[in-house]
Amino acid sequence: MIRAVQGLDGFMNPLIGNLPPSDTIYAVDLAASASQHIQIPTGANLVVFGQIPGANQFVKFTNSTISIPSTNILDGSAPERMPDSRSCTGAAFISIVSDIAGIVTLTFYA
Repeated sequence: MIRAVQGLDGFMNPLIGNLPPSDTIYAVDLAASASQHIQIPTGANLVVFGQIPGANQFVKFTNSTISIPSTNILDGSAPERMPDSRSCTGAAFISIVSDIAGIVTLTFYA
């Protein structure tokens, strides 16, 4: 069972620094410039990303291959540069790509 978020600010956003340890953490070994698809566990509502130091990482909540942007993408379809955390409510997959190889962690909360 995924641990629930404890503590919200005045805007109902989770207080990331005050999150308890999670019981659902994934470690994903990324190869440079190779997109990985990660299935979001059932019941997860929040994902906190542990980034590769010095990497340019991008995410998109999709089950398709993504790539590191190499030009302007102005139609709204660009992947997002790796955020600290995001709501994953209603999503089934996260795709991640990085310009250098390394381990990314994804910590999930209900």
